[in-house]
Amino acid sequence: MIRLVGAVLLAGGSSALGFGAVRHLEARVRDLRELVAGLEVMQRELGWQMVPLPELLERAAQGTSGHAAQFFHLCAQGADHLNGRPFRQVWLQGEEASGLRLEETDRLLLEQLGGVLGRYDGDSQRQALDLAAGRLEEQRIQAQRQRQRLGRVYGTLGVAAGALLMILLI
Repeated sequence: MIRLVGAVLLAGGSSALGFGAVRHLEARVRDLRELVAGLEVMQRELGWQMVPLPELLERAAQGTSGHAAQFFHLCAQGADHLNGRPFRQVWLQGEEASGLRLEETDRLLLEQLGGVLGRYDGDSQRQALDLAAGRLEEQRIQAQRQRQRLGRVYGTLGVAAGALLMILLI
């Protein structure tokens, strides 16, 4: 009886690992989609008027949801209270604290953008936002493909590994 319970727990655990990997892939796609939406909000706002950076970031937070909204909100709060720190540092801290599920390439794109925001004129900032949004959209499309391709693999491997462990233990 104990072996059966152990086998069932192992099967469930390995299945959960597989489906957890699928959820991580889905979360990255969702976070990238929301980041792009927030950057597009910022770009549109800068096209209409020169909005102060904290207000611009707060509008981006209102135009998004999830971890991306938290990221923009944290950056807006940090931009309000820079206290001599460069905005780039606030941007990086917001990225870490928000829990965005990004890969290294995504993070590098965001870091580059953080170095431009608040430092240059409106046109330069709009161009940087456009470039970053375009590249992050490419990353989102790639992540979507990866999710479609690897999602089934991870789910199947988790269930198959669980079934194999269950057979071996019974």
